[in-house]
Amino acid sequence: MKKRKLTLTICSVTAAAILAGCGGSAASDGSYNAKSEAAPVAAAEEASYDYSDDLYDYDYEAAEADVEEPTEAEGSSGGESVSDSEIMRSSNRKLIKTVNMSAETREFDKFIDNIKDRIESLGGYAESTNVSGNSYDSYSERYANIVARIPADKLDSFVTGVEKASNITNKNESVEDVTLQYADVEAHKESLKIEQTRLNELLEQADTLENIIELENRLTEVRYEIESYESRLRMMSNQVQYSTVYLDVREVKEYSPDPVEEKSFGQRLAEEFLDSCENAWETIQDFVIGFIAFLPTLLVILIILFVVFIIVFGIVKAIIALVKKMNKKSSSKRVATVNTAVKDTAQNTAANTQTDTSGEKK
Repeated sequence: MKKRKLTLTICSVTAAAILAGCGGSAASDGSYNAKSEAAPVAAAEEASYDYSDDLYDYDYEAAEADVEEPTEAEGSSGGESVSDSEIMRSSNRKLIKTVNMSAETREFDKFIDNIKDRIESLGGYAESTNVSGNSYDSYSERYANIVARIPADKLDSFVTGVEKASNITNKNESVEDVTLQYADVEAHKESLKIEQTRLNELLEQADTLENIIELENRLTEVRYEIESYESRLRMMSNQVQYSTVYLDVREVKEYSPDPVEEKSFGQRLAEEFLDSCENAWETIQDFVIGFIAFLPTLLVILIILFVVFIIVFGIVKAIIALVKKMNKKSSSKRVATVNTAVKDTAQNTAANTQTDTSGEKK
């Protein structure tokens, strides 16, 4: 008999949790329904366990009377029930606003600094900021991607400020109404809290280890589900209180023209000619700037070449002087050799002449 009473008691607790949250579950999506139905199934499985007969005597009839199904005039918390349509018409609607913007600016650094200051002054914060590119020459472009979280009531002011300070090339706004989802999650959380309270009451009366373990396991599951729902509620509350703005910024020299009527041939020809002249003038300016910027490097190169020339010239001059000196010595030796040979020849000739003369006299 006691076993039967305990089983009916746990079933009553689970039924109370289900009925407490039935008001908000009608509009929930499939994921929420699947998760919320897990609680009664788990409780029913726990009810099928073999609890010992000596657990305790519990007045299950009184417990069943306490968890009667709420009437149409009562909600899960004892107050008046609120239908889905009434929730949607309520002034306290949960709206998640998201804005995507693409902007052009000719003063990139100033614009980015002003955006950051504007975000802080409105009480928001920059979730992420990414700047790429550089401004080394006139042809480079810089880009910035900013994800800003702005208080919902200051969103229009922030968007208007961005539009005034730049040229907007693309803008997209979206609003997601999560009022029913929020109410549904909150109802599930409250029903789990009711089940948690009843399980704690049963745990205080349990006097066997087996029953204590079963009740504590279920309490652990309930606490985990409550924390999951609370985390979901906090995330939705943050998204509702702080709207998200995705801002893409591009640095340009000239803003993109607004769409206008089709231009005539003469207008197009004049604009193209002026653009060509402007590009030619910019090319000349870039050449002059690049040449002036290259002058220090050119000066260093000329100095190095001059030093190398002086060294090479000195080496070549020394080699030439050495060659001349060696040639001079060689010439002197050849002249001396020739003179010696001539002298010897002259002596030999003179000796031969004397010998011939002496022979004739004889």
